[in-house]
Amino acid sequence: MTRRILTLALSTTVLVMMSADLAAAQGAPSSSLGSGWPWIVAGGSATSVLGDCTDCPADTYLHTGGVFGIVGKSLTPRTLAGLEVFWVPATSGTGDPIRTTYVMGTLQFHPWTSSGFFVRTSAGMAFVRNWIASTEIDESFTSKAFALEIGGGWEWRVAPRLGTQFFGAQHVATLGDLTGSTGTVENVVGNFWSVGAAIVIR
Repeated sequence: MTRRILTLALSTTVLVMMSADLAAAQGAPSSSLGSGWPWIVAGGSATSVLGDCTDCPADTYLHTGGVFGIVGKSLTPRTLAGLEVFWVPATSGTGDPIRTTYVMGTLQFHPWTSSGFFVRTSAGMAFVRNWIASTEIDESFTSKAFALEIGGGWEWRVAPRLGTQFFGAQHVATLGDLTGSTGTVENVVGNFWSVGAAIVIR
């Protein structure tokens, strides 16, 4: 049920952004941003991670860093689409390594062509290695999860096709039910909050 609600919310957001962009594009002059140039984003983030599940005790945040990249193209002067990869290495409170890799289709939308503000939303898969669902479980898990991202930021152009951006985002990985030595842990979710910066080529 949670997955269906998240998927519906993401789909609605994408449709609203695309509809607004197409309506604004009617009658507007063409722009080089929609001319098919590749869109490349590469950067890093400061990321805080928190795991949650049904009946889990309150846990502590893990603070780490992440690296990410996007490769895609401009669809219209205000809409860009591509493939995002986001890698977050972390260490649990017990010293176990946790490695999470998000692989998602992403859509970035600029509400105003005269402003650097943008919103970004993504959906795809997260591949999680050694996820510790609770401090009471001494087993690690390797799993894949349905993943969503929502975020926004500001982009500055420093050259005709070169820019930089600062952003904030939340990534969510829904791992579902995991079976450990003490039984099944239900509705395991990983929350990743990030702030970061990137170089943009488009």
